[in-house]
Amino acid sequence: MQDYPTGIKITKIEQVTVEVDQPAIGCNSGATEIKQPDPNGKWKERIVRIHTNDGTLGWGVGSWAATTAEDAQGVLNQNPFDLLNPEDGVVSEFRGLENALWDTIGKILGKPAYQLIGSDVFSNGLPAYDSTIYFNDLLYETKAEGLKRIEDDVKSSLANGFTACKMKIGRGNHLMERNAGLQRDIELVQLARSTAGEGFNILVDANNAYTYDEVITFLNETSNCDVFWIEEMFDEDVELYRNLKAFIQEKGLKTYIADGETRTRDPLEFYDPFFEAGVIDVIQHDMKGLGVTGWRRLADMASAHNVLCAPHNWGSLLGFYLSLQFGKTIPHFLYGEVATLTSDVVDTSGYDFTGGTFTVPDTPGLGLELNEDVYDDRYAGNEDWQIS
Repeated sequence: MQDYPTGIKITKIEQVTVEVDQPAIGCNSGATEIKQPDPNGKWKERIVRIHTNDGTLGWGVGSWAATTAEDAQGVLNQNPFDLLNPEDGVVSEFRGLENALWDTIGKILGKPAYQLIGSDVFSNGLPAYDSTIYFNDLLYETKAEGLKRIEDDVKSSLANGFTACKMKIGRGNHLMERNAGLQRDIELVQLARSTAGEGFNILVDANNAYTYDEVITFLNETSNCDVFWIEEMFDEDVELYRNLKAFIQEKGLKTYIADGETRTRDPLEFYDPFFEAGVIDVIQHDMKGLGVTGWRRLADMASAHNVLCAPHNWGSLLGFYLSLQFGKTIPHFLYGEVATLTSDVVDTSGYDFTGGTFTVPDTPGLGLELNEDVYDDRYAGNEDWQIS
C-alpha cells in the first residue's frame, strides 16, 4: 500500500477469551450417540486486541493459527502496515493477528475493512443461511414428535427472516440403521420443503457420511424438493464427483455440489483438479481458519473456474462478520453461514439483516464494537496474555 502512515507503532497486544451464547446446537453425522443439547451452552471465542500509539484499539477474532505471547512480542513497536499490507495481505508468521490488523488499519485510515481487503467493492445485500437444523428429530421418543421438531425448526428459520437453511443429513452413519437413516434424511428434506414452500433454499450437509450410491438415491427421492446444494456428501474424489455432476445434469437438477470445509488446512492446490474438471460449484473453506489473505487467493482460483464462494463458519460469532467484509469485495460470493450466536460483549448492530441478506456497515474497521462496560466488568485483568 502506498503512502501509509509511518509514525504509527503498536504499543500493546492482548488476547482474551470471551463467552458467546449459543442456541441448542445438535450433532452431525460424525456423532456416535445423540445427546440433549444444553440450552444454556457457551462457546469460547478468542479475541486479539491491538493498541497503537495514536490511541487506536483494533480487535478481531483469533485465527486457527493462534499467536502466542512470545510470537506477538516481535510486533511491539512495529508499524501495523508493515505486518499487514492491504495489497498483499498479512505476512505468514503473523497470521494469528490478521483479523485484528484489518480492524486496526481500517480504524487508522477511517475506512471499512472491505475497502482495504479488495480492490473492487460490490453492492450490499449479502445472502446468509441458517445453519442450525441438526438431528433434533432423534431427541424424541416417537417419530411424530421428531418430525414436528424439524418442522418447527424450519418455521423458526422463516420467522427469523432467513430465506435459506442448511440441514444436517447422514443419520444412518451411526445414529440409525443405515437405510433407515437415509430414508429419514429424505423424509425430513421433503418435510422441510412442504413446510417452507417455494422460494426458500434448502441446503444439505452429510459431513462425508454418504456413499456415492446413497447420494444418487437421495437425489432421486428428493428431486421434487429443489435441493439447492449438497455439501461434503462423501470424501473428495475427482472421478466420483465427475460421475455425480453428470448425473445431476442428466437428471435436470439445479443442485450445486459444495465442498472444502474439512480441507481448510490443506494446501489450496488440493482443489486444482476439482476446479479443472468442473465438478465443484461452491468452495467452502473456513473463514477464520483460512483468513482473508488465504481467501483472497482461493477466491481468485475459484473465479477462474466459475466456482462460487461460501465461506464456512461454525462455532464463531466473529468469523461470520469477517466473511461478510470479505464477501463484499468479490462478485461470486454466494452465502454466509450463520450459527445464530450472540454475545453481550460484542455489538453487531452495525450489520443490518433484512430479507435474508446482510448489509455491511461503512464504519471504520470490521464494523463491530466491544461493549467496554461488559469487557471491564468480566474480562479486564483476565486476559489469556498481555504484552506491552
